[in-house]
Amino acid sequence: MSLRKPNHSQLAVGVAVAIAAAIVGGLAWGFARQLVLAQQMQAEDGRLEQAVAAEQARHDELIAQLEYVRSDEYVEHWARGEAKMARPGEVAVIVLAGEEAAGDAQPTPTPRPEARPFWVELWELVFP
Repeated sequence: MSLRKPNHSQLAVGVAVAIAAAIVGGLAWGFARQLVLAQQMQAEDGRLEQAVAAEQARHDELIAQLEYVRSDEYVEHWARGEAKMARPGEVAVIVLAGEEAAGDAQPTPTPRPEARPFWVELWELVFP
């Protein structure tokens, strides 16, 4: 059995089909890579938008805090609380740590000595 030899036109068509298939396959592979990259970029875009929103909220909080610190209300709060200052005509009352205010004080019951059995007292008398 002998194989027939393809003529030049059939060989040219086969090579052209192989080249066309390689080109189409390469284009399809490149297109698929671009789709994957686009999906990754969209996910990264969403993550970055959330980060920007969080930082914008933090920025707004810091601006509000800056405005409060620049206000007279903060200065008075600091002067009364931290520096223990008072306005002219006022009396500053400083509560020492560990002491309770007079109005909040609860009378503490005096501790009663525990009742000990009679034999313990006898033992301590005999063996001091």
